[in-house]
Amino acid sequence: MPYLSMIKVIKESDTWLVINKPSGTSVHNDSESVIEFFKEQNLEIAPVHRIDKDTSGLLLLSKDQSATAELQQALQHSKKYYLAICRGQTKEESGTWTDKLSEKAEGSKNPRGKKSDLKECITNWKRIYSNKYFTLMLFNIETGRTHQIRRHCAIHKLEILGDKRYGDSKYQNLIKNKYNFSQMALHSYKLDIQLEKIQHNFIADIPTYFKELIGESLEKYI
Repeated sequence: MPYLSMIKVIKESDTWLVINKPSGTSVHNDSESVIEFFKEQNLEIAPVHRIDKDTSGLLLLSKDQSATAELQQALQHSKKYYLAICRGQTKEESGTWTDKLSEKAEGSKNPRGKKSDLKECITNWKRIYSNKYFTLMLFNIETGRTHQIRRHCAIHKLEILGDKRYGDSKYQNLIKNKYNFSQMALHSYKLDIQLEKIQHNFIADIPTYFKELIGESLEKYI
């Protein structure tokens, strides 16, 4: 299991733990998933939520099945922040995207999904850093539609680097070959949540490939 050493436990209690999941690792339904990683350590855990296989960063897990529902409730009242490196530039410094999305993920030809299935969707964003080619953006999502950030970025012509599903295939292949880049530049960076009556502000270290793509030490901008 090649990703074992890359799964970092950030904090844990008797009933939960928060990890920094590496890109390329599934949460479940995979022989090299997060669930299987902990099974090998004789720990039965359940995901309180999920992030995409190619998305890195914070993941809340339950160590006690009876506590899972309560943790999910806490997550509904949390604030989740994501970092992404996007194609091109945006002139605005911040904003909110409210394009409606379906629950079912569609491809690059129709990132919104079927018109009859569209639901309210809110993505707040802030431009953190940009150069001639890329923009580093910080997102705070108020809804949880499938691939919400990825789809909103595609709709607004700011596709995420490494997004093979919603990005332009020619551009994505160009980035892959030019930078030898095979991940997706979307990272679950910060989680503000109250667990067991204690407020936590979890942060997952920014992946090294973010810094390699941007060519900067990014922490000073955030």
